[in-house]
Amino acid sequence: MNNSIIQDKAFSSKFQNIDLGLHGVRLPEFNIDKSYKRHLNLSEDVSNYDFLRGLALNGFKNLNINKDNKDYKKYIDRAKHELDTLKELGFIDYILLVWDVINYCKENSIPVGLGRGSAAGSLILYLIGVTRIDPVKYDLYFERFISKIRAKKQVIDGITYLDGSLMCDVDLDICYYNRHRVLEYLETKFKGKTSKILTLNTLSGKLLIKECGKIVAEKSEEEMTNISSLIPKIFGQVKDITTAYEEIEKFKEWCDENNEAYQIALKLRDLIKNKGVHASGVLLSYDDLEKICPTEFSSDKEAVSSFDMNWVSLFNIKLDILGLRSVSVVDDVCKNINIKVEDIDLSHESIYRNLQELKSPHGLFQIEADTNFRVCQKVKPKNLEELSGVLALARPGALQFVDKYAKYTNYGEHEVIHPFFDDILKHTGGVALYQEQLMQMAHKIGFTLDEAEILRRIVGKKKTEEIKAWQKKIQDKVKENKLPKEVGEILWKIMEDSANYSFNKSHSLAYAALAAVTIYLKFNYPQQFFLSLLKMSRNEPDPIGEISKIQKEMHNFSIQLLPPHIIKSEMDFSIEGSDIRFGLLSIKGISDKSIEKLNSFRNKYSNKFEIFQAAEEADLNIGVLSALIQAGALSGFNQSRSKIVLEAQLWNVLNSKEKKYAISFADKFDYDLIKIIKHLNKFTDEKNHVIIKDTRLNTIKNRYEPYLQIYNQNSKSEGFANWYYEKRLLGYTYNKSLKDIFSAKRENLLYTIDLAEEPVNSKIAFVGQIDEIFSGVSKNEKKTRYTRLKVSDETSSITVLLFNDNIENNKLLNNSKNFEEGNIVIVKGLKKEDCVFGDLVAIQDHQIYMKLNDLKKIDKNT
Repeated sequence: MNNSIIQDKAFSSKFQNIDLGLHGVRLPEFNIDKSYKRHLNLSEDVSNYDFLRGLALNGFKNLNINKDNKDYKKYIDRAKHELDTLKELGFIDYILLVWDVINYCKENSIPVGLGRGSAAGSLILYLIGVTRIDPVKYDLYFERFISKIRAKKQVIDGITYLDGSLMCDVDLDICYYNRHRVLEYLETKFKGKTSKILTLNTLSGKLLIKECGKIVAEKSEEEMTNISSLIPKIFGQVKDITTAYEEIEKFKEWCDENNEAYQIALKLRDLIKNKGVHASGVLLSYDDLEKICPTEFSSDKEAVSSFDMNWVSLFNIKLDILGLRSVSVVDDVCKNINIKVEDIDLSHESIYRNLQELKSPHGLFQIEADTNFRVCQKVKPKNLEELSGVLALARPGALQFVDKYAKYTNYGEHEVIHPFFDDILKHTGGVALYQEQLMQMAHKIGFTLDEAEILRRIVGKKKTEEIKAWQKKIQDKVKENKLPKEVGEILWKIMEDSANYSFNKSHSLAYAALAAVTIYLKFNYPQQFFLSLLKMSRNEPDPIGEISKIQKEMHNFSIQLLPPHIIKSEMDFSIEGSDIRFGLLSIKGISDKSIEKLNSFRNKYSNKFEIFQAAEEADLNIGVLSALIQAGALSGFNQSRSKIVLEAQLWNVLNSKEKKYAISFADKFDYDLIKIIKHLNKFTDEKNHVIIKDTRLNTIKNRYEPYLQIYNQNSKSEGFANWYYEKRLLGYTYNKSLKDIFSAKRENLLYTIDLAEEPVNSKIAFVGQIDEIFSGVSKNEKKTRYTRLKVSDETSSITVLLFNDNIENNKLLNNSKNFEEGNIVIVKGLKKEDCVFGDLVAIQDHQIYMKLNDLKKIDKNT
């Protein structure tokens, strides 16, 4: 026997076997307040099952379905079936735990979503108010949420343990602003038994190819950008580098020539890159968490499990509590217009009328994403089911069926796969779009819905051994029920083919309902809707970029975003007539901590010196004051904003005595602080002392000199400086457009929004700012090199494509400068259907500087 094996055995024999006692998930204990039981006319010692049953009965009464209704028995039988299943599987307490969270939200005016995930297929969750989508009305299945066959439990020493890998899972959408209150509630209720959940992020192949190429093979950034762009993206998912190696000849050639870099990338692939915190997951334990799971502190000093989600969910409850911005926006709009969300008719004609030629998608839940928006424009949904179809289609794999589905929604055409299944598939144009349809098909040939869900999962997860057994089961079931043989073959083929694209209808429909609500509010109450979106913008990853997108769409509704004003503006965005006034706290560089100081500072000022003095008295720092000036919130003075900022910086350098004398000479020198300081160097006080000595003047000059450099640079083009300040600090511009500023340099410039009206192949010119840059190689045989730019102005944005020779020509034109995000460019080219083929893309050299760090750029450019 090998010596190392002997040593290993000797070493391991020193350890004892430890029974951790982790038999599965034990639900945390909690008490239901007796008042809730009394409210339902239940005794205080009633079981949790009977309490849940009482909640469901109370919810059923609110449906107002009487015994004469044809659907009465369907609801009653379904509710009984679900309750029995929940009891049998040991899920009663879990359902009540979720209800308790939602109930807390309702009692504390915390808005919640309409439902999410497979939980929307449960009638019991609908009846107790956890979800707000009727699963019976929309043919959603409880078995998609909980499968009696799949779920498992075991009782050990009288304690019930659930199989964590097979647990039902209810995900909750909570108001973004109030999610922390829900987490605090859980932390208080289950003290010492909650934490956030660890995530492990891995190294992707595409990233590794790029970095290994640069570091190991010592290739340039540009070359590796081009090589990594060869790795294709199919339906939004980047292919694995081994697949790219097998399929993309040019990528294979590079990897063979740089084998060491490729092999290192393969070895590093999927290794853990860094740790993170799950965006919405919360862990709940029966025992004190520290006894059964190691924990650590996150960067914000909150407890996080040291096991990732897959491990901790084996022996703990995981609640997914997502702070959803759209839930907050919808609630805010509804409060402002004095309606309730539940009163909005999801079949209202205005919802679907506005989807027929949709051009303003921003703020529409799910629809605003580029892919979803394009799918929506093709499908033109006319009801909630078709809107659900849009969300199901706008995903990897399913995108290939958009045209097929759109033929059905637009013209009523659908492909008949087989007459036996036509009643199931015709409503989605012959596409097995939903997992629930696969279950229906299996159910129709004779399987129970539980069995149908198991079959769907096995085929979806490609469990080879089990697949063989189920193929035989399908054949036997078809034979047993005397069905044509091809019915089983067709079912199996659809099951296999749709595994990569079929979607959960419960989730799709629930999210379509929330999307419908946002559509209704936006097009019926646009001013209030945009106001709520603007208020939410401060919580977005890119607040300034978000404001820019919102403001561009406001034009379509004849609503102006009025500029910030020290008197007229409130701290947040506010209604002003038929328009919206910019909020002071959304000016970049002004934080929530400034509220009290800003309130002290807000006043009417007759001159600059009053502004400077008031800012000092309010303890408003020079950065905030400069931002207010540059954004135009202190407009009304003759000098340019750049000059006023320069003087504010100079004022900040002076001592109190110098400021006092500056004020006394203000009228004489027309409030020009620079002239006053030079004069004070020659003027004596009552004791015949020079107010500012030469040595002191030199100190002031030295501290003031960098700001003077910035002013000299910015004053070369005051109009462009103001445009730049507004764009950087507010996200939009209100004074002058780029077209206004650059029309003197080139005539016939267009706004990007007007390009849509120009004929295809017409020559056009416009000016804009580069938002995104991508360099790649086309997938055709020629492997054409291209650069794709997203260029925007104040009205809209458009894609500009440069190919081969034009890329080199533009490098010469721009003195070999590479394009960078933020560059202002004048574009000349040919207008195509949805883009511009660029002939000339000239970078404009105008540079504006706002802080001392920018001086490095001045040095670099001189």
